[in-house]
Amino acid sequence: MDQENQDITLAVLDSASSWIAESLDEDTVLTIIALISEDPTNWQEALSVWPRYRSSAVCESTGDLPMEQTDRASVLETIRTAESWVVIDFENKRLSTGGQFEAIDRDSEFLLDQADDSDFTGELYIHLPPWWDLQSGARFESLHEVRQTPIQRPMVDREILYGQAFLTFVASRALEVFHSDEWTKCAAGTAQRDRYALTVATHKDWLMTPRVDLGGRIPRQMLHGAIHWANEVTEGQRNRYESGGPMIAAPDDWQGYPTAPMGSQEMCTYFDFCRELIDAGWEWLESKQGTQAANRGESAVTELVEFLDQIKENWLNNPHEGGPSPNFVIECDRRRVPIGDGVQIEGIDAVATTSHQGDCDCPICALMADGMFGTSFSSIDGHHLELDDEFAFSMNESQEEWEEEQGSYQAYEATFKAQESDRKEAAQDDGITSAWTTIRDPRPIPGDPSGHLKMAFMVAEIVSVLEDRGNRQTEIKDLNKAFAVYRRAKPPEAKKAKKKFKRILERLAKSHPELVSRSADLQSHLDEAHRRPLPL
Repeated sequence: MDQENQDITLAVLDSASSWIAESLDEDTVLTIIALISEDPTNWQEALSVWPRYRSSAVCESTGDLPMEQTDRASVLETIRTAESWVVIDFENKRLSTGGQFEAIDRDSEFLLDQADDSDFTGELYIHLPPWWDLQSGARFESLHEVRQTPIQRPMVDREILYGQAFLTFVASRALEVFHSDEWTKCAAGTAQRDRYALTVATHKDWLMTPRVDLGGRIPRQMLHGAIHWANEVTEGQRNRYESGGPMIAAPDDWQGYPTAPMGSQEMCTYFDFCRELIDAGWEWLESKQGTQAANRGESAVTELVEFLDQIKENWLNNPHEGGPSPNFVIECDRRRVPIGDGVQIEGIDAVATTSHQGDCDCPICALMADGMFGTSFSSIDGHHLELDDEFAFSMNESQEEWEEEQGSYQAYEATFKAQESDRKEAAQDDGITSAWTTIRDPRPIPGDPSGHLKMAFMVAEIVSVLEDRGNRQTEIKDLNKAFAVYRRAKPPEAKKAKKKFKRILERLAKSHPELVSRSADLQSHLDEAHRRPLPL
């Protein structure tokens, strides 16, 4: 935008009062607009997220903003005569810009000029919620008009999704199944396969059945409607952090926080939560206590609900597989901050511990633990939600989107298989076969000048072969240690470290003939890398 020398008039309207600033610079106005990315209910809530968007290009405190509180008529009269103006209307959830103010997109990025020499480079990310109306190049008269489109902000009733309503549904359904032929079939010897089918069916019914306490809506509707927006806001905070900014959580005391829409991380966690509780119901039925209770009748629902409630609390609050607890994942998603290993988040006491353990046999994880890629951020990609080929669990909001995506997957798979077949035929005709299963492109990996990342993939494949042979931990540790010493070595020690690394590879080739070609190829990469200047 080219408005640095313009005086921009900014007005704020909400149910409590109105505010006006008649002469603001572009950086301040853009930063104030960015606050709307968080979907605040009013002006005071918007000001509370100033630290999440502020840079040294603007004032440090919102108390320094030259906003004058006045009546709505005076505000609108000032806007009417302004040459360049912005109006934020909280009642109508509408952002209007007019006059000479250059139009902005709903999703925008700006690089603000910093007023100091801090490490933060000054990126500003705007991601307006989909239910906010954006009117660029607006007529002044439109500010008096009632909004024409309804405000369709997704409302999430977490008491229903996580609370007694869900637990009672699972308990009642589990007991219904227990007294059916389906359970008899499970007990007949195909329990693993058939029980999984029961789990999928129960989960689907929960998500897709209209409920009176939701006004006729289905629970699935509460999972959707804002995933892209929520993820973009979170990604913007990650980008700020990686550019030198602080990591600050959005407030959890806002008026709309309890019913705020889900992002993808909470949605994926909720999928796992449902599966965990449903499976726990089956396990309870198999127990002596559960079987006895199930045969007694009505009181069994109460007993199973109490049991599931204990499972729920334990599952939500305890770390899984060395990662953070589900409650921590959910809180970070709801407060729009990414999960970074060891990253302190202002506003959240817990800290995600590193997911790359010191005894991990994966050389790629070791590279990450050494900080080769900067701070390691973790997220759930949601691929497991699609494994059952059921729209009910999909991250797609509509059936049409899901069907279109399924068609795209099938087309991609067909194209990939055809290309793979052509590649194999070409390799046979040329008499060339790769030593590696996972590394087929001979070219260097972009952003890997030392070649260490590509070597890490090679070492990882060798480790995988050794793991398949069983009881090879000594060889695996020796290999990983030799690689770690080599890639960490400074130029004076690099030649010696390379020699030791090659010796380990040669020893493995002698002990395991299937590793001969891999060992030879990795050694040639070592020689090639050593001929290039090593980074200091």
